[in-house]
Amino acid sequence: MITEIATIAGKFVKKSQGLRERYRGELERLGGLERYPLAVEIARVTQDQQEQVSFTAQVQKEVIEAWADADYDEMGVDRITADTELGFTTTILLLADLHTETEKRKAKAKERLEATWGEDWEDAVGDLMPPWPAEEFLRGLAVFSERYADWAVTKNILQDRIKQRLAAKKARKFPG
Repeated sequence: MITEIATIAGKFVKKSQGLRERYRGELERLGGLERYPLAVEIARVTQDQQEQVSFTAQVQKEVIEAWADADYDEMGVDRITADTELGFTTTILLLADLHTETEKRKAKAKERLEATWGEDWEDAVGDLMPPWPAEEFLRGLAVFSERYADWAVTKNILQDRIKQRLAAKKARKFPG
């Protein structure tokens, strides 16, 4: 069921057209015990995407803030036009601020992980780490690390869980 919920959530956020109606319709179609997991998965996907977008905005902010007058002259644009066309003050700065706040919370989770699994915890996790470790993932991993402080035991648990999820994806559980 977890894989089906993840598939449904992924399909919702890939297309904005009719999102409200599709989401509400799916919630009505699902049984009571399945509604909340779908809402949780939609929240997880939303948070993951927000973190990726806000990180991109942070990088864009750094690039733009590094431009000198000579760069603007070379590009043939003035600062005011660039600010408007790039949405610098209206979008980029706001999203970059979100990134900064998220990174502060992620740093706290990483401190907890380091306290449990040591300074090299990221190296130990290695390929088990998702490409974009979201705030909620790190927070959950920190809680998990405090419960399973022995890395050898933890690694086996995580590997088994990943294998289960990958195997479940092979079964088509979502129509069309």
